Amino acid sequence: MKKVYEYSNDKKFLELIDNEHLKEQYVKITVLDWLEQPIQEVQGIITGGNLNLDGTSNVRRTINLSCYIDKEENANITSLDNLFSINKKIYLEIGYLNTLNKYINYNKIWFPQGTFVMIAPSLSHTTGGTSLQVSLRDKMCLLNGECGGVIPASTQFDQYETIDEDGNWVISKPTFEQIIREVVNHFGGEQLSKIIISDVPSRIKKVMKWIGNTPLYLITITSEDEEEQQITYEMSTNYADTIGHVYQTFEYGEDIGYVFTDFTCPSELIGNAGDSVCVILDKIKSMLGNYEYFYDTEGIFHWQEIKNYLNTTKATLDLETMNKNNYLIDASKGKTVYEFNNSNLVTSFSNTPQFNKIKNDFVVWGIRKNANGNDVPIRYHLAIDTKPAIGNIYDVFFYEDPDDGLTKAKMPVLYSNYAEMVKISGVEGVYYKDISTNTIYYWDGELKRYVEVNPETTQFVKVQTTDWRSELYLQGVQAEPLGIDSNYYYTELMNEWPKLYNLKKESYINNEGETIYTGGFYDEVLKTPSNIDYYLDFIDSTAAISQFNINSIGRRTQVVNKNDINCIFEPDIPDFVIIELGQSDTDEKRIECENKGQKYIQVTTGIFNLLALGGISNSAFDEIKMMLHEYTSYNESITIQSIPIYHLEPNTRISVRDIESDIYGDYMISNISIPLDISSAMSISATRALERF
Repeated sequence: MKKVYEYSNDKKFLELIDNEHLKEQYVKITVLDWLEQPIQEVQGIITGGNLNLDGTSNVRRTINLSCYIDKEENANITSLDNLFSINKKIYLEIGYLNTLNKYINYNKIWFPQGTFVMIAPSLSHTTGGTSLQVSLRDKMCLLNGECGGVIPASTQFDQYETIDEDGNWVISKPTFEQIIREVVNHFGGEQLSKIIISDVPSRIKKVMKWIGNTPLYLITITSEDEEEQQITYEMSTNYADTIGHVYQTFEYGEDIGYVFTDFTCPSELIGNAGDSVCVILDKIKSMLGNYEYFYDTEGIFHWQEIKNYLNTTKATLDLETMNKNNYLIDASKGKTVYEFNNSNLVTSFSNTPQFNKIKNDFVVWGIRKNANGNDVPIRYHLAIDTKPAIGNIYDVFFYEDPDDGLTKAKMPVLYSNYAEMVKISGVEGVYYKDISTNTIYYWDGELKRYVEVNPETTQFVKVQTTDWRSELYLQGVQAEPLGIDSNYYYTELMNEWPKLYNLKKESYINNEGETIYTGGFYDEVLKTPSNIDYYLDFIDSTAAISQFNINSIGRRTQVVNKNDINCIFEPDIPDFVIIELGQSDTDEKRIECENKGQKYIQVTTGIFNLLALGGISNSAFDEIKMMLHEYTSYNESITIQSIPIYHLEPNTRISVRDIESDIYGDYMISNISIPLDISSAMSISATRALERF
């Protein structure tokens, strides 16, 4: 049921009503039949009770109500003929006497509170009239097993048997949207017209990979008027030499594109005897992730994505130009629906920030498969820290580490001559240099003596840092042989940075004729960052987030270790749908892509048959963005005690300004509790809606 009043969107008028201190409070009960058609309207005066609105629960609205009503009613409420019997529902409104000179055609200003199912009603007759006491739940109690929604026998929801056009029994898989609608309608008894499912597509793009023995080539042909793409495994070298022709190679196992498919449940979804509809809906939530379901004030069931406005769209990453904006999450969208900037309404504020929620050092561990199919640990490290200045020049030599085969930089301990050096025993893993002869030695622990390093492999070069991670790496290389404290990050950079970065990749000649190496990422790292095993980054910003810098509050580390995280960055999959030529549904699939504005490529059956379901990429980069969003706010919550306001809803945004408690900004309402006696204050719990950097 829905009631619309012309003053409902008049914000100024509603604020005037809220500021009225002398109020007469009333209740309007519209009794509905089980199909929610109105039977009769009853008005009365509220004597007590409580209204709770919980934005974190599936059961959003619960009310305990005591009131005098203006109708004589048989006290036998077990009779189905009674107005308040078990076969009725209630549409409830709470209102005030209109004492203003606006909307004078409304004697009372009503605020709809929702459609409810009655729990334990009680009627009594006194000298003051008919008294009604009743507990009300929103219609979710018809789905959670309290008043309905119980599954009587074991039921499988992810598939069903049906008969095809040839009369054969076949197994069909319904989409997620079909499953949700069926379980709410069939087992919850909800009318189909009152079920709204949003943000759950019936068709999705599924990643496909190439499994042919020879490489596959994507040819992009550009001209003045258009761009055409082709896929072939019969690559001609002429393509590479033709102006306007660009090709991309895909080897075995690489993701190449997508196909459209029904969005069906990938695993078993079974309801056991005695489970409720909400049990099934919660299982679907756990599969889909960021979703919620609830009943609104009109008694309509909603399934939708939670509107947290997290910007998790994958962007093309360039490792050479990454900055703080790559981690940007916009959680600040939305307009405030109410402003608590008037002390006449508020009786008290309280603010409870949680300092332990603040983190500034984030590490995500995962596992990926290498080219040989072996598990390789991966790590993404992000810190809110200050990047060191670059441009320093270091004298280093390079050697091949026998343990991992990597070429690493070293700086030796310097001695004026060999005689001075041998007075002190060396340390394994440290190199030493006799300046008089320019000879380099290392300490052999078994022989208990210095051993000369092959001079052909120890030529010194000058390296100038152009990347701040190289600066940290070489600072550690310099500090290590001296036994002094290296920086916090050197331990991980020592083994990981040489895999990503070639210190001798680029160079220039200075005024003295010396070659100065400046380095650069390896080409394969820049080409396929999804294949790397490690990445370190800092957010070094002058924005508000810099208040959490490690230098300011110490290192506060948060570590996540998830086996389902299988890459550092998501692979860059070409955004087109692959359609098989010559099939009965080829035209239908092409039209589907055109209607959705989706690029597509048509391929022969020979190519299409060598495509398989591609890997699902769960990147450490996306995980660390979510961690950054979660752990750079105080999870600041406030409680507002205020004169009752009946037109506020949970999960909406309010603006708060209170000088004495030093509370300023926007907050999201999570819970509202309103005592229904006219003299008590309502309580609002809300958490800060932060602007991200």
